[in-house]
Amino acid sequence: MLRNCIICSGVFFLGLLVVLPTARAADAVSVSEIEEESGVEHGKINTPDASPVDPGHFEIESSYGYTHSKRYWDNDGDTHARGLAREQSVGLSLTVGVIENVDVAVGWNYAWLKDNDNDFDADDAAFGPASGHDFGDLELSGRYRFIENKENSFELAYIGGFTLPTGSSSDRDEIGTSQEYWSFNQTLVASKDWGKWTANADIGYALPLGNKRENARGAFNADVAVGYQWLSWLQPEVELNYGHDFLTDEEDSEGLATTVGLVMPVNDQYRVNLGVQQGLWGRNSDKATTLYGAVKLAF
Repeated sequence: MLRNCIICSGVFFLGLLVVLPTARAADAVSVSEIEEESGVEHGKINTPDASPVDPGHFEIESSYGYTHSKRYWDNDGDTHARGLAREQSVGLSLTVGVIENVDVAVGWNYAWLKDNDNDFDADDAAFGPASGHDFGDLELSGRYRFIENKENSFELAYIGGFTLPTGSSSDRDEIGTSQEYWSFNQTLVASKDWGKWTANADIGYALPLGNKRENARGAFNADVAVGYQWLSWLQPEVELNYGHDFLTDEEDSEGLATTVGLVMPVNDQYRVNLGVQQGLWGRNSDKATTLYGAVKLAF
């Protein structure tokens, strides 16, 4: 498993090495020339944007994420020690511009999981598997931008889609990589520019479907992000990310986190994202730190 993680990480960062020489070449071009061509970048790390891909064009994004946690919040919001929980994942997504103001996307990932606190059968003290790896769930979505006010640099879009439970289920051999049920996901997204300042915000809800949802009754999320196009190819950004999982017969879980990162639109074809997310507060959830990187290629 470790060897596979190293290989996948190496493939991702090899992509960075291919992109960085292009960044140096782009830096040789004057800032005004590049800004005139591309303007500010709307993309963020964990907050979507309202700008769809142009018709007839597409974007491919490869990503890598590493999450680590050794503490958790109880129902009162107090922190406690826990066994190591770790997740690594590599992902690939494709977004295609269909018609004006509309694009569609598909995304999939492969994940490696470890949880030293995992226990499937507490009654007879049989300790469950502490690890697992497999493909995750398939994400399908469409984005419709229904407001574009160019004079005020404001956009508003609706993103709707489904999560398909294509990942593995948990058993006594491995921790599963799937949520194990279908869900219908809806998100309202806004993007706004003020000169070199950019801001994104979203609010969404994932509705679980089918009898395999068990206690899950929905997941609410809200995010806000602000960035500054410091250089033509460099936008530092910061976000607040909130999520709340609604459950029956169990206490709900929720968490508030912050993300800081660098969005690097190298040129019209390449974009590199690097960031870290840190949990700030929560209930019945892990206090986790996540490292994230992505390379996007546009055609």
